[in-house]
Amino acid sequence: MKTVGIVANPAKEGLAEAFGLVREWSLRFGLDLVVDERCSAEVTGDVRRAGSPDIENEADLIFAFGGDGTLLYAARSVAELGKETPIIGVNMGSLGFLTQIPREELPDVLATLDPTSLPVSERMMLATRLEGEEVERVALNDVVIARGAESRMLSFEARVGGEVVTRYAADGLVLATPTGSTAHALSAGGPIVIPSVEAIIVTPICPHTLSIRPLVVDPDAVFEIEMLSSDDRTVVTTDGSKAFGVGQGDTVVVKRAESRTQLVDVAGYTYYEILTRKMRWAGRVRER
Repeated sequence: MKTVGIVANPAKEGLAEAFGLVREWSLRFGLDLVVDERCSAEVTGDVRRAGSPDIENEADLIFAFGGDGTLLYAARSVAELGKETPIIGVNMGSLGFLTQIPREELPDVLATLDPTSLPVSERMMLATRLEGEEVERVALNDVVIARGAESRMLSFEARVGGEVVTRYAADGLVLATPTGSTAHALSAGGPIVIPSVEAIIVTPICPHTLSIRPLVVDPDAVFEIEMLSSDDRTVVTTDGSKAFGVGQGDTVVVKRAESRTQLVDVAGYTYYEILTRKMRWAGRVRER
């Protein structure tokens, strides 16, 4: 390992202190540091600044300062370069499910973090494209097909290996990884799937029938979603960012991506503890 990169959300507070801590840690191990140029005002001293995708291309380890959106952005950027650079998420905001390290715990984490022995959790990603096109977009959390604000209900047919799975009449469809099962898919009524269980979770958004339920399938399944009823305001997003628009007759292909995201797991909490702390996934049974 030679270079440490920092990508950050410039709107977050406390960046200057966090930058300083990582700079000291990098110097201790003789590592070069390159910092997100969008945060130049928060950086002091002789530190190299760069933008995306230069940081993701050069860095052997990436710190993502911000919320989950910052980490997802870094993960997509790394994957689009064909790399699998480890990423450490530092939560500079409120929730931060993927950015597990609260900023106040960063000094303690860095005190024991050894760049030569990083505890990494591999996460599967999804790739999507419009049928007939070669350009793929990748996602760590989810691929979502959704209608525009003024669009009508969508209808589409989902196929796997040419076999019809079902037809949906809904406001949209979420295809999520286990990592993304606690994001948009959960809000749409999907299940929580532990990240170590690789699968694709398919959850309709506001389906217009009681018989349609979320589906968990083989991670190697290749989905073809043909738009039976749509308009030019329907979009496909990857991790919340617009990937491309779709119209009636178009087919969206979604499958496991070749790239994987390497998340450095140094938070010291189990996945179930994170669910309890972040999602308040705990209740108390009333005793009689």
